[in-house]
Amino acid sequence: MELPNKGTILILPAVSSANVPQLAIDLLVHSFRIPFYSLLDHGGLLYPFAGPREDPAPLENDASARVPKSGIASSLEVYHNSSVTCLIQRAPTLPASRNLFISKVLLPFIQQNKFSKVVLLSSTDASRRSDPGGQKVISISLYDRSFQGISTPTILDLSRKIAKLSVDEATPQPEYEEYALPSRLPGSGITLPFLKAAVQNNLPALSIILYAYEGDNFADAYYMAELTLDALAIGSPPAWTPPPSWEGVYGKKPKVGLEHGIYG
Repeated sequence: MELPNKGTILILPAVSSANVPQLAIDLLVHSFRIPFYSLLDHGGLLYPFAGPREDPAPLENDASARVPKSGIASSLEVYHNSSVTCLIQRAPTLPASRNLFISKVLLPFIQQNKFSKVVLLSSTDASRRSDPGGQKVISISLYDRSFQGISTPTILDLSRKIAKLSVDEATPQPEYEEYALPSRLPGSGITLPFLKAAVQNNLPALSIILYAYEGDNFADAYYMAELTLDALAIGSPPAWTPPPSWEGVYGKKPKVGLEHGIYG
């Protein structure tokens, strides 16, 4: 698929622990009102998915933006404007299909559209980490030293070490700390094979990986969205706007008070 705007920033999720990356990208799409562009053909490498789609409201000063309308959500969708492209993946890869999904779907899409930056959001199972008191975020940047946000070695510096699942040390920033890439990130989906493919194909990739527990992860989604903007040196939106469907995820909040309490 060829997009009308080349050189945008691509943000994509790994379907991973607690679905934090998917929630974060939903939050970014609706808060910045990035319009729906198209479904992306995944070649049958993702589980089938269909449901009602929630398009973000168009910008008030953008006459060319599409009017929000109901549609069908699918396993893989593209939201796109002149500066940012977001992939929303709503279903995991089929068994033994991760590398095929990367090589046959993601890499051609990335290379054809010449994205200036590729940001992979991911999460890993916090209940299975060996250092429960450690940092909450792992950041891995394959940018050169001119990248604004995180100072890291160049792609050439990393190309040999990434094959051994390690990363050179870099100067930590306030919100991040550079880690040696673990040999395993439980529940992180395509994260490790995607990073290896990014090095092999010289992609300007950044991955933000959050340790997360299953449960109510809306707060983690807001946190990951903020981390993404910080890494890209983009300001926060005037107001965060979650999708309307978030209101009913955990049911309605119980009313309290004399007239609407538990026995009201």
